[in-house]
Amino acid sequence: MRQTALIAFLLLATGVAVFAVQNAGPVTIRFGFWSLEMSLVVIILVAAAVGAVMASLLSLPGWFRDRRRLRQQARELDALRTPRPPDPLAPKSPPDATPRPLA
Repeated sequence: MRQTALIAFLLLATGVAVFAVQNAGPVTIRFGFWSLEMSLVVIILVAAAVGAVMASLLSLPGWFRDRRRLRQQARELDALRTPRPPDPLAPKSPPDATPRPLA
């Protein structure tokens, strides 16, 4: 699964890079009172990088939740694996009722 995701990511990154290089003309970006002229390659690559960072940040809460759950389950498993001393208040099992031969 991890290899498939890595291959898909590399194909997507290669596609974005090829698209950016083929559209290398200068563009003007306007945002409010701010205006900037820059190559479209830079704009596309920066937008892709910002999108990747945002996706990573959005996945962090789930990652932390999974790590916490894994640690909790590991502690529970360790507690189940450790032998417990017999309970002194537990009822005793009846003695063996089979008759013994007289020797």
